[in-house]
Parts: sequence; C-alpha cells; structure tokens
Amino acid sequence: MNLKTLASHLSLSPSTVSRVLSGRGDAFRISKATQEKILSKAHSLGVRPNEVARSLRLSTSHTIGLIIPDISNPFFASLARAVERQARKRGYTVLLADSQESVMGETECVRMLTDRQIDGLILAPVGGEATHLKSLLPSTLPVVQVDRALPQLHAPSVVADNFSGARDAIRYLVARGHRRIACVQGREDSSVIAERVKGYRAGLKEAGIRFRRNWLVGGEHSMQVARDETMLLLREPAAPTALLALSNLLALGALQAAREAGVSVPERLSVITFDEQPWASLLSPPLMTIAQPVENMGVAAVDRLLDMVEQPGKRPTRPEAVTLPVKLIERASVAEAGTD
Repeated sequence: MNLKTLASHLSLSPSTVSRVLSGRGDAFRISKATQEKILSKAHSLGVRPNEVARSLRLSTSHTIGLIIPDISNPFFASLARAVERQARKRGYTVLLADSQESVMGETECVRMLTDRQIDGLILAPVGGEATHLKSLLPSTLPVVQVDRALPQLHAPSVVADNFSGARDAIRYLVARGHRRIACVQGREDSSVIAERVKGYRAGLKEAGIRFRRNWLVGGEHSMQVARDETMLLLREPAAPTALLALSNLLALGALQAAREAGVSVPERLSVITFDEQPWASLLSPPLMTIAQPVENMGVAAVDRLLDMVEQPGKRPTRPEAVTLPVKLIERASVAEAGTD
C-alpha cells in the first residue's frame, strides 16, 4: 500500500500522514490523537512507516505488475513464483494478472495494473502484435518482456534459447535413427512457438529430411487440440515414429492420443517436449524434456526491471535481449527408431 492510499483510508492529506510516519508529527504540531489514529491505522493495514516514507521520497509504490498468459500452465506458474520471490528479495510486491491468452484480456490487465500506479511491468505478451500495448503503456513505465518478445514493443526481453532447444531435440532423434518426426505447436503468432518451429525445421534440414507441412500440427495452446491432432497423425499409414511437442500441455495431449490409439511410447512413438516439470520423471515412461531456465528467467526479468525503475537515468536507448540456454534432459520416452 502506498502513501496516498493510506491517507485516503484516513481522510487525511498525504503530507500529514507522511509527517507522522516519518516521526515528525510533533515538529509539525500534529495532535497526539491524529498521530495515534494514523499509526494505529498503519499498523492494522500492515503498513511499515519506513516503507511509506521511502515511497514518498522516491515517488514509487514499490509494486510491480506481472502479466502472464495462463496461470494454469505449470511453466507460467513456476515463472510467477520466481518473479515474486526475487521481487520480494528486493523489497517489492508483485501484482499478478492472467491475460488468458487473449488480447482483450491482456488489454484489461494492463489497464488494471497501470491504474494501480505500479513502478514497472513484466509481461509475457499474447500473440504477435504490439499495437494495443504501445497505445496503453505509459512511455515512462519501465517494461520487461519475459519468455515471449515482441520487437515492436521496443522493451528489453528475457527469453530461453527456443531455436537451439528444438533443433537439438531433432538432432537427438535423428541420431537414434528417426526420420519421420512430427511436431505439435501452439499459437503460431507466439514468438516462442515461431522460434521453436524454426529450430524444428532447421534440425530436419540439417539431417536432409524433407519438411512436411501436414506434420506440423496444432496451432493452439490446448491439450485437447494436441490430442486431436496427434490422433490424426497416428492414423496415417506411415505414421511418425517421433514427435516434438512445443510445450508440456501439448505433450500431455499427444500422450493421451497415443494411449487411446494403443500406440506404445517409446516403442512406436518417441516423444520429447519443451518444459521440464516435476511430474515429467514420474510418467511411464519418464518424459524426455527440454528444460528452460525458468528460475533464472524470472530473476533476470525482475533485476532488469528494477534496475530501470531505480536508475531511470541509465535506461538503455536500445532494448536489450537476454537469451538463456536450455538443456536436454534424457529420459526413457525416446528409443531407437524401428526398421519399418
């Protein structure tokens, strides 16, 4: 809570509240009754006087916003936890909003957070356009993009090396004899998905494998869509022997399809997915993943944002892009390709 909000609760001026909380009530001849009223209210609301006084001096709320596309997605839940933990270490509170993979929802989230006078915003943008964001975000508000990045937004970004992760997954499958490799993608206008698809295609080209457009399926961040599309792939006469899923939810949909179709993993279908999760090693068979440095992404996004907040004179003239490495975690969901 900032100074103005506390003053509003008390029906007093911010300057009066500030003087009392900074220990200068007697110097400004503020009555004992008023001082006790302010201190009591501050205590009941969990407001610490030194924080409010610092907020007034720096004209900050010590609050940052975080907008993610889907809090039910384990990856974004982990990212939110990392952001909140690092922000708390640096003395800031996080206001979390879920855009629900919708431009309209994202617009509402931005309006809600900026109305609350946040000091800065960490954003995992929806889609591939930034027009609505450029018109909504105040030019003075520090913004950092995380996981996804829109160049048109001209804001720093912290992302994983999605291209290399997908390419290396294809290399791994090819080294084990796979030539019929399909891919289940999410939203095509997402920068993350676009980079992963580029990596998938680059891995195929490197191995001399023809890219088959009808084997790049999906198009939504949906477990159900992934299940339906994978089911169609598995019904083909010469079905894929391996599949790269571009997120954990998509992998779960693909595994559901394999189970329903009676296709054993990895004997008839090898599977690799982006996003390491605690449950990946507990599946049968354990799921091979491309682990993103989600904790490091959250920490780097917070630190970059707060550097901008606390040192406004040192904001870069060009947006910086930080790309963090990913790691293949080998597990039993991949086997050598058969001879059929």
